[in-house]
Amino acid sequence: MKKLLFIFLVSFIALNSFGQNSSQIGFVNDICLPKKLYMLEGVQNDIFVQPLIKRWRPDNDVVRFSGTANYSRKLQEVASIIQPEDSSIVTLNLINTDEFETVKSLSAEVLTGKPGVGNGTIKVSVIGDSFTQGAFFKSALLENNYVPGIKMIGLCEVKGHPGQFHEGRGGWTLSRYFSISKDRTQHYNGFWQPDGKYRYWGSTAYWKLVKEVSVSPNPQKWQFMEYYSTIHFIGVSSEFDALGLKLDPRENDLMYDNEAESFICFDGIKWKRVESKDFEWSFNYHKYLDMWKLEYPEILAEFLGLNDFRNAGLPGNLNFKHWNDQMEQMIASYHSVVPNGKFVLMIPSSSCGILDNKSGDFTLLQNANMWELRRNIIEKFDNRTDENIYIVDAGIAIDNYYGTQFLNDSTYTLPYAGFEGDDRLKVQSGNPHPYPNYPTMGISLAAFIQRYRMKSKN
Repeated sequence: MKKLLFIFLVSFIALNSFGQNSSQIGFVNDICLPKKLYMLEGVQNDIFVQPLIKRWRPDNDVVRFSGTANYSRKLQEVASIIQPEDSSIVTLNLINTDEFETVKSLSAEVLTGKPGVGNGTIKVSVIGDSFTQGAFFKSALLENNYVPGIKMIGLCEVKGHPGQFHEGRGGWTLSRYFSISKDRTQHYNGFWQPDGKYRYWGSTAYWKLVKEVSVSPNPQKWQFMEYYSTIHFIGVSSEFDALGLKLDPRENDLMYDNEAESFICFDGIKWKRVESKDFEWSFNYHKYLDMWKLEYPEILAEFLGLNDFRNAGLPGNLNFKHWNDQMEQMIASYHSVVPNGKFVLMIPSSSCGILDNKSGDFTLLQNANMWELRRNIIEKFDNRTDENIYIVDAGIAIDNYYGTQFLNDSTYTLPYAGFEGDDRLKVQSGNPHPYPNYPTMGISLAAFIQRYRMKSKN
């Protein structure tokens, strides 16, 4: 009996010790930051803690700011710099408050850009998802004169700014840019092209829909994706006829005929059905620009990853190899056209909102996944400026709480049925889009452009 009791006690202690150790050892907090932070002089540049910390644990792990940077405020969740000094240092210390031990320290150099200066034209293009389609950059690049002479390159016109364009496609992943667009309500993707002499112009059903929306651009008339995927392409719909076929086609122009469910190729006289297996496809930035007679951008920024990974599974199981390989192909394709051009990877949001949100999103898990992508981007693509590859950290400008919108709908905000008090729950909407933060998210990109702007050589 005593022997059994002894075995029981040993087992009990071992199990409890294992539980404690697995809790302590199984998770170790972390922070990550690129080696360079681009800041605009005379503008408030915010550094939020949540985007750069592996988990948000203000009771156990805190981030303290130090270094030679001239901070205008250093708070628990954010630090700000209004008068950044070039080559000053932002230092972060991750501290566990059980023993006040420093878990990790890292530093980034501040590189500044002067707003409102620069002669001539600077050509910039942004490829992205709904953040780009929603023009997160509009305030910083187009409305505050931070970047004078900017000419934004693309097919999708920025609302309210005629002559300025972007390449944003809401809901898209990086992989979508490496696929054929042929569905009626799928944004046109001209970057994925058949090899050799052929030029792909998209599907007939899509361009027919764009023409129809251009005649009656009232969102109430259309289903969401019919309007959302076409409205920004109205400006180039004149390239196609009412049936969606390319006007004035050239030999070897290629389209997808939705009615025939087949690719068609123009042989110089007429369109002929062809087999998809006859073509090899690749990301071809050069062909895309030349087809649409677009100027070559001196700076190409991509802002992707949120749709790729925020709901991709558990953070410890994410595999970034395919994403990294495709990003390398995009970079190489751009540099084949503009060898001295600057390719910018913008670190996407790792602040997807709070748990009280209309969508019911498990935002804590989304934040964790996006932090893992953040770390991957820094580990894989940082310190490659000699290859004209740069990282701009837009993600650290996002406030996870106030950066998104809050509902007024009592269906969500009333604490409980029959509650008679004035208090209401704070419930977010529009996740993961930090619409209130859009004006500040583009500041780091504006700072980068102003620092590295150059005369056009193309």
